Amino acid sequence: MKRITIITMQLHTPGGIERFVSTLSTLLNEDYEVQIIANYGSKDKSLAFPLPKNVKTTFLTSIQPEEISMKSILLGFKWHRIPGELKRRYHINTTQNKVFKECLKNLETDYIITERSLYNKIVSRHYHGTAVKIATDHNYHQNNHKYITDLLKSIKNFDYLVLSTKELCDFYTTKTNTKCVYIPNPLANIPAKKSPLNGKNIITVGRLVPEKDYSLLIETMSYVHKKAPDIHLTIIGDGKEEEDLKNQIKSSGLEKAITMTGWLPQDKIAKYYYDSSLFVSTSKTEAFGLALAEAMSYGLPCLALSRASGARAQITKETGVLVDTPTPAIIANHIIELLEHPNVLRNYQKSINKAITNYSPDTIKQSWHQLLK
Repeated sequence: MKRITIITMQLHTPGGIERFVSTLSTLLNEDYEVQIIANYGSKDKSLAFPLPKNVKTTFLTSIQPEEISMKSILLGFKWHRIPGELKRRYHINTTQNKVFKECLKNLETDYIITERSLYNKIVSRHYHGTAVKIATDHNYHQNNHKYITDLLKSIKNFDYLVLSTKELCDFYTTKTNTKCVYIPNPLANIPAKKSPLNGKNIITVGRLVPEKDYSLLIETMSYVHKKAPDIHLTIIGDGKEEEDLKNQIKSSGLEKAITMTGWLPQDKIAKYYYDSSLFVSTSKTEAFGLALAEAMSYGLPCLALSRASGARAQITKETGVLVDTPTPAIIANHIIELLEHPNVLRNYQKSINKAITNYSPDTIKQSWHQLLK
């Protein structure tokens, strides 16, 4: 049986990449010997998403990088923190380089799959075996020259670059000799039961971070609540913006119109999907929205902003609504209009049930098998 090694940052915090690693490992585990090497973490901590028992996990260090940028230190005029931050980063980078060098030196595997440019560079530097090297990228470049250049440099010694949307695949194909392959991110499963689309509940799921722009969604709900007070929003997820968003809800007087649940396991989220009639995303950027695909798997029509690449790739005029102007009043009008016409939502659902097979476990597994062969 051939061996696959997936290299990732961590497995404990729930996020799109962590879910991708978990689902891909599960799909490939039946036909390959799969192991995961995580930069950070510990076997004593619970995993964000389940893994098959025979998938081997290795955690290289328990050091956790803090979510703080040098930019935030400078903008906050916290000059006294600069020496300590530089020292901390040097320690993390030195430790990281050492443990990866030791780990990859004698790694025996047939395929290496990475999930960001950092690990592409580390593999190029420290792995000297004959495994097929497959990079994956999970961000939209936003025409950021530095990001694009960094990714392209990191994959020079790789055999493949897997992209989750055709738009990204076409973009990078013209810029690198590395073979670019389009494979959407996989869903863990597609439920047979679908939402009845009966109520006035809307839902969003994801990390509470700036790029998701939940503050815009909360501001949108102020407009929605004035015109249609029976519409209720549930926000599922946790992250560094949680307290700020709760304060925004309170200051806007929307405590009865919006519920924040925090992070929930998948079996708990399912109930909210079934009780909702519309999924709403206000993300600024999204390479591939796993939460969008997941919502569609429950038969939910989606409304998202066209500025997000993933939304453009996943939502068509038959399955939902893309809003070109990201202003609260315009988004609110679309939400109200959709919920006032359940027949329109049900027509969307019919098309969604056909389209969602593109992300089914069997379809994605077949695509990966074709690549690996």
